[in-house]
Amino acid sequence: MNLAGLQDGLLTLLKSREQEPRHDHPYFRHLESSGRLPVLREISAWWRGLAIEETCVLTAALLKKRGTFADEAARFADRPDATPYHQRQAAVFLDAMGREGDPLLAAVATFEAALLAIGTGAATAPVTVHWQHAPYAVLESLLTGTPLDEARIRGAHRTVVSADLPGLFRVEALP
Repeated sequence: MNLAGLQDGLLTLLKSREQEPRHDHPYFRHLESSGRLPVLREISAWWRGLAIEETCVLTAALLKKRGTFADEAARFADRPDATPYHQRQAAVFLDAMGREGDPLLAAVATFEAALLAIGTGAATAPVTVHWQHAPYAVLESLLTGTPLDEARIRGAHRTVVSADLPGLFRVEALP
């Protein structure tokens, strides 16, 4: 077995994916039946969750407030495009959360992704994010840990995120 086959097979096992015929090797069958694989999966998921928590601070805070962080992080860790590289992982995670049907989660994730892109030099143009909640109230709650009353802060807003803006973004209330 070559190194690429070994790495691919180990990744398949760690991510709990179905064994493909090309990974039907005695070594992988031994690992799968050893009883240690669940512990490795748990450690791997924990590390991914920690990395997401540290790089996607706002989005992780919102998911934690809602009690869904662990489930979302675990679901993300099982995706084929989940990568061990923190900055790339953050971008992929935020992109996935930005596509969720939940408007507040999508707004927070898209906003955070735009800020991270500026921080890494990957931003090329301003990003406009539409919100159904007051962005400052959301951000204050996420950054300070205070309760988030979504019904009380409803209202159409947009943020423009750009490296050219003082403070990197501006908030505009919409009618």
